[in-house]
Amino acid sequence: MKQLNLLFTAMLLSAFSAFSQTFPDYGIISNEEWEMKECAFDKDANAIMLINEAFADHDDEYHLITEHHVRIKILNEKGISEANVSLYFYRKDAFEFIDRIEAQVINHEASGETVKEPVSKKAYYTKNINERVGVVVFTFPNVKVGSIIEYKYRSVMKSYSGLDDWDFQHEIPTGKSKYTLTILPNYEFTYQIKKKTEMAIDVKSESSTGRVFFEMHNIPSLTDEAYMDARGDYIQKVKFQLSGYNSYGSKKTYMTSWDEVIKELLDSKEFGAQLGKNLPGTGGFIDAVKILPDEEVRMKTVFNYVRSNMSWDNVNSKYALEGVKNPWEKKKGNRGDINLILVNLLKDAGLEVYPALVSERSHGKVETTLPFLDQFNAVFACVQIKDKKYFLDATDMSTPANIIPNDILNTTALIVHRKKGGIINITNDFLEYVDFSNSLMELDNNGKLSGSMYIKSDGYSKVGKTAEYNTTGKEKYLDKYYRKEGVTISDYEIMNADNDSLPLEQKIKFEIQLPETGDYLYLPLNIFSGFEKNPFISDNRFSNINFGYKRRFNVNQTIKMPEGYSIDALPKNVKMATPDRDIIFNRSVEYNKETNSVICMYYIDFKKSLYSVDEYEVLKEVYKRMFDYLKEPVVLKKK
Repeated sequence: MKQLNLLFTAMLLSAFSAFSQTFPDYGIISNEEWEMKECAFDKDANAIMLINEAFADHDDEYHLITEHHVRIKILNEKGISEANVSLYFYRKDAFEFIDRIEAQVINHEASGETVKEPVSKKAYYTKNINERVGVVVFTFPNVKVGSIIEYKYRSVMKSYSGLDDWDFQHEIPTGKSKYTLTILPNYEFTYQIKKKTEMAIDVKSESSTGRVFFEMHNIPSLTDEAYMDARGDYIQKVKFQLSGYNSYGSKKTYMTSWDEVIKELLDSKEFGAQLGKNLPGTGGFIDAVKILPDEEVRMKTVFNYVRSNMSWDNVNSKYALEGVKNPWEKKKGNRGDINLILVNLLKDAGLEVYPALVSERSHGKVETTLPFLDQFNAVFACVQIKDKKYFLDATDMSTPANIIPNDILNTTALIVHRKKGGIINITNDFLEYVDFSNSLMELDNNGKLSGSMYIKSDGYSKVGKTAEYNTTGKEKYLDKYYRKEGVTISDYEIMNADNDSLPLEQKIKFEIQLPETGDYLYLPLNIFSGFEKNPFISDNRFSNINFGYKRRFNVNQTIKMPEGYSIDALPKNVKMATPDRDIIFNRSVEYNKETNSVICMYYIDFKKSLYSVDEYEVLKEVYKRMFDYLKEPVVLKKK
């Protein structure tokens, strides 16, 4: 805030008092709030946001000024972390600053006395995250279970271009969320409410004042859910977009079309002007590649050439901000530089290729009805060979050219081309995540299980495991997948990690000490399957379940029994499937008397890669039953 533009400050000071909103209930706590021990609509919550409200208005210079008020109740020890507050703002060119912060912690003592302790002004400090973003940070003192923390502050922006979505939902549940926006005169804003149908919202507008009121109650928390896309895609919120304004009797609209977005990109200096550029020193390489008869081999050759010659500076961009020739000569560039270089060289090699703007799953879904560039976070190369599209990212050092990167599966892309461009969906229904394993084990009379296992991984299983092995190293990789409690790995071998054409193979030798209970020994049949923990146990689900790809597992185990034990209980054979057979689970367990061995086989097949939130209850029940079956051991009894 020390870098705040002083002229900007002076222009605003006289205008603030005219419209500054106050919160009359600040510091006034109801008996119901004091007596609250848990959140009635989110029982596992560590804390609850009792009130989250804001008023957004403007002054004569059309600066956007927003007053905020937040009140939080701490419900248990884990909730005390809510006492650390970070208020982010857009600092570049002094576009925004935060001031008028007031904060206090309120405790209800055993004596019945209410004690209010304000946060000292010295406790507030500002940090610069990067050239664009800053943050005001402070911590409440003397916070304990039962405390109520409360703060209010003001955000001042130079214009309404900084108007952001209003999130009703957060990582802790919210009792009341309220937002009031005053629309600028002669301007038109469209808004879109994103919420679950069963959740009520109150929306009102006043034409005389230009104000729109939004209010929701009892909103459960939204934490990171297993196999979810970007968290922001599922938050209950209202989105705003400037759609037009009236000037001197005429109306100008801001809503465009995807064709106009493509035209804008192709006309831009940092994007379209960089297509078709000749890159120095590539003539000999291109001449050699162009004579290769197989188009897929040509594509792979160019892809690997760019990956091996370019170093990514870890800057994510859709554009070649300095052009493509300079990064090529330096052999280093941002993501836009590298992938537009890739597009040029693929084109030079005689392939049909287009730039494709993508929004990776972590970035968020693309609203296809809203043609705005900021919905995309990267540019890839899209190669068309016969009837198949390939999406290539030369900053991805793990995914082969013939496999669509996992981060963009089940997402939307914009092909940038005047005639063949437009919005498309990215899916891969042909390539799966496939694991096959075969284990030979022997159990001795002391409860030690020793054996060897062979694992073959294909498709997305190979891509993911190879990337993790290369990134984390052998020891951390073994810790994650194979070194469990009581497990010793005596030998390990990995093969074909660097060969795109062959499956990944792993060979492991191991020992496991099984616990005994009196005369009984429990032999687990779910060893190294990857299904140790059920990810779908929550009662509430807000997001779709996006596995990215179909998955198939085939697990075979042969365990030779010790002479000193007999089988007391053997799990039954099971065949389970969903009504439309998109999930299949089969288990067979048998005892071979001749070899004194237990032979177990699991077959698990997920035939869909994407499940809607409406299908969650079915998926949750299937997973519950599957994990119940996987937990069933062979029970052995001493003879």
